[in-house]
Amino acid sequence: MQIQRETAINLPEQFYELLEQQVATVDSGTNLVTLNYRDPDYSAESGGYHPVEINLYRSGDQWQLNYFTDFAYCGGPFPELEKEMDVLFLQKEVYSCFYGKSHLREVDGLVQLLVQNFCSYVDMEVYQVQVTTD
Repeated sequence: MQIQRETAINLPEQFYELLEQQVATVDSGTNLVTLNYRDPDYSAESGGYHPVEINLYRSGDQWQLNYFTDFAYCGGPFPELEKEMDVLFLQKEVYSCFYGKSHLREVDGLVQLLVQNFCSYVDMEVYQVQVTTD
């Protein structure tokens, strides 16, 4: 089953292909899928690759992107894992801990870079993937 391509910005085809591979393993009765990509070595002390969560929902015979969230450790002296960047595809909004909310088209270059980097990290096999369905 295909993932509908985002119309507000151009995302790399590699991103859609990656997600289509993941959702291909999902039961056909599933309507909501959450993909969690985690670097098991990521920590506040030593850094690493930020965890990413991607959520998709079924709309007819296609999957729709709901959100793409990049997490990072923030704060001190007791850092917590927080949303660093949250791309909300349905609302066409992006939240960044650095500048707050923006319309998706206003920060399309940043979102494209975020997604391209994510795809590169997947290619480097730095993540463990967990697929959750609802």
